[in-house]
Amino acid sequence: MPTYEHKCFADGCGYEWEEIYGMSEDPPTVCPKCGVEGKVKRLISLGPGPGIMRKTPGEIKAGMAEETRALKERAKTDEKFRANLVGEDKYHERVLKTEALQNDLEKIGRKASAVRPKIKTSKGKKKK
Repeated sequence: MPTYEHKCFADGCGYEWEEIYGMSEDPPTVCPKCGVEGKVKRLISLGPGPGIMRKTPGEIKAGMAEETRALKERAKTDEKFRANLVGEDKYHERVLKTEALQNDLEKIGRKASAVRPKIKTSKGKKKK
């Protein structure tokens, strides 16, 4: 249910208060402080938030793209943030797989540089 702000406009009162009630219910007419009836008005205010904001689909898409770029940039430099985005378990699995793959590639690279296989070509063969 919404919270409504009210003010009493009786002479010398000026009391302001908030009251919670449904949209279909009638607003109060009696001031809880001075008891005068008929001088209470419901105030219109923006409240604590920005209210209803209307955006076009293009504005929403551009905003999401900008937020995504900002998240990616932060994830490049902040390892903990990246782990939180991906999920800590998946992130650590990926790091371990990457390290294992790098170790395997280093081993293969050492073996390949030590012994180079001869590649057979078909240059010397004659056609019949």
